[in-house]
Amino acid sequence: MAAAINRFTYSPSPPSSYMICLDPVGIIHSPYKETGDAPHQGRESDTVSVIEIYPRFIPGLGTMKGIHTIWVLYWMDRASRDLLSVRRSDWTESRPVFTIRSPARPNPIALSIAEIMDIQEGMITVKGIEALDESPVIDIKPYIRELDCIQDKKD
Repeated sequence: MAAAINRFTYSPSPPSSYMICLDPVGIIHSPYKETGDAPHQGRESDTVSVIEIYPRFIPGLGTMKGIHTIWVLYWMDRASRDLLSVRRSDWTESRPVFTIRSPARPNPIALSIAEIMDIQEGMITVKGIEALDESPVIDIKPYIRELDCIQDKKD
């Protein structure tokens, strides 16, 4: 039997071949202008934002017929990237970043669920996201209850 080949080895600094380049597909227009303006969880707010899809990516929207809720992945460009432990003002101690949803993390990628209110000419009006104004959009995916809502699991 041939030995398994481990393609991934530990490296304190990843080689340059691990560099990831992202091409934002749009930008978020939101009333949240400063860090601290946004709620901790966007789903707890009825605030409306607009996701502007850049012209070359508009064909990727199709009609979005039947899609009412979407996952919005965006880059939290004003978040700290050098913290591995974070403490909110309402917590007594810091917590490791991979156990919480803090924007401060090595790669500040946000994942929010948004309810679609309207779509017109590459502008998606949504509610339920906590993005700061002018946050770059990395991707949009449909929220599918049967796949995305895990029930009867211990969390």
